[in-house]
Amino acid sequence: MIYLDSCALLKFVKREKETDSLHAWREQLLQGTELVTSELAGLEISRTLLRAGVDYQRVPYAAGQALRGVYQADITNTVLAKARTYRVPKLGSLDAIHLATADSFRSELIEFITYDVELAEAAAELGFSVKAPA
Repeated sequence: MIYLDSCALLKFVKREKETDSLHAWREQLLQGTELVTSELAGLEISRTLLRAGVDYQRVPYAAGQALRGVYQADITNTVLAKARTYRVPKLGSLDAIHLATADSFRSELIEFITYDVELAEAAAELGFSVKAPA
């Protein structure tokens, strides 16, 4: 199982310098590899697309494409409680929710995919195997 945060998923629908590498990485995954993110990703992707000027009528489709094939885990009280426990000073609230969601799958998780430097540092500090296909 592999966790992808919002900034990684966004690259599937908003062209950035790492987009081609991320697509190639995903194509090389073994068949049946499970991908997971927080349900927070849908909100973050939608808001980012709107801020980038994407027509609001196209945003739901584009966000859906970014999340295609990725299980969206609920933001539960347990996830929020876990997010509050992290003692990483530079970790923002939304990133803490991503980490806490990933933590729910820790025993099955093989990688944590992010391009956010501070989130990557926090995830590595907490023992996740972090990757940013580039």
